[in-house]
Amino acid sequence: MLSMRSTLLALLAVLLLANCNRKVAGPSAGNTDLPTGKLRLAQVLRSIDDNRTTAEWLDAKAKVDLDSEKLSIGGTAYIRIHRDEAIWMSVKKFGFEGARALIRPDSFFLYNRLENEYIAEPLSYIEKKYKIPARFDLLQEIFFGNAVFLTEDLEVDRADNAIRLTGRNREFATDYRIDPLTYRPLTMELRELAQDRTLTVTNGDYAAADGLRQTFPRSRTVVINGGSEGTAGMQIDFTDLEFGKAVAMPFSTK
Repeated sequence: MLSMRSTLLALLAVLLLANCNRKVAGPSAGNTDLPTGKLRLAQVLRSIDDNRTTAEWLDAKAKVDLDSEKLSIGGTAYIRIHRDEAIWMSVKKFGFEGARALIRPDSFFLYNRLENEYIAEPLSYIEKKYKIPARFDLLQEIFFGNAVFLTEDLEVDRADNAIRLTGRNREFATDYRIDPLTYRPLTMELRELAQDRTLTVTNGDYAAADGLRQTFPRSRTVVINGGSEGTAGMQIDFTDLEFGKAVAMPFSTK
């Protein structure tokens, strides 16, 4: 049975800072015919931006597994996104809906149908309660498989048959691995220095998808290392994908 704590944790898993040590092959892993020559940061960032998933709508079905020190749950998630407007999720177990969430740029709504529990709060509620940045755009881009927090002051080099981008300021340290042929992200690691919390998102199983000109990562791994707050991980494996078609996002507590 899903508790409100576990359904909120599932939401937090893609908002919190986290760490993941699982390595998944990307679209050109093992390819020895990789581009050579000097890497220029401006050109790399431009190529990454040109290859972002920018669809206005996403309608997807995925297998989702959440694992933490105190909780392990799994189920089937139905995920719908209207870019910059809303993210809608419904999680089912054995064919029955256990939880439903609607996230907007300034608020979120979470309903645990099994226990008839309901939360409606601004996203700032998560920031105040858990002392973490809760951003709609971050969550949206992670679902779309795009790189986040890219800035123009990164260092660029090559590592493990990938383009590596690294950076550091007073608050965060970042480490990205980008596929050198498709400029799609393989891994993204974001470390919050003051709290010693880290977020690594790993993309894998890249394949063509209807409605997109670029490949899409059908596997997404997010693992939370929250320091004293414990660890948690989420594995998302997409089984059905459709881009570009408007979909309804019903939300009711009945």
